[in-house]
Amino acid sequence: MSRPPFGFDAARHERHRVWRGVLFKLLPCLAISAVLVWWLGAAVGSAVAVLVLVRFIGPALAPELVALGAAVWRAMRMQAFRPVQGRFYQFKGHRIRVEDDELLPQRWLALDDLATALGQPWPAVTLRRRWPDGCRQQRDGFYVLDDVALAWLSEQRQERAGRLQHWVARDVWYPARGRKASYTPKGAPAGAPRED
Repeated sequence: MSRPPFGFDAARHERHRVWRGVLFKLLPCLAISAVLVWWLGAAVGSAVAVLVLVRFIGPALAPELVALGAAVWRAMRMQAFRPVQGRFYQFKGHRIRVEDDELLPQRWLALDDLATALGQPWPAVTLRRRWPDGCRQQRDGFYVLDDVALAWLSEQRQERAGRLQHWVARDVWYPARGRKASYTPKGAPAGAPRED
């Protein structure tokens, strides 16, 4: 049988903080209302008690109501963005479709979206000729491997191509490879020992 942990349990405290706060704010207001109903009688006391409750409970519960509204808003946003979670990428206001590879830790980028973000067409025929394994046709368009996109962007001389290359490396290439990507430099000489 597992023993409860010693010391302060922050998660348990946070779960009960809201209910304790509401209860401690509500009990004095209800006690004052009960005293007013008993002292002034049922009819007049009830009317005064309702006014007292509205006057004191509103400001007392306002922070909790605002926090509840914020929590509901965050939950609705999470539910609305769940279909595109982890698949929505944007560069300078241009949406870029990115698909994860089924087998290897790499990603495929839509060529049409890259061309729109760069502001010039990408030569699909040239890319397919130079990197036959780095290009593939899918039902919603032509996709290139993230390594191919980085290699082609590194050959371009426009400033926007450099920014797009930096974005692809930072937001698409590196997260797909994980922490080991920073330990294995791309420019390692031939015959260098691999870090596994």
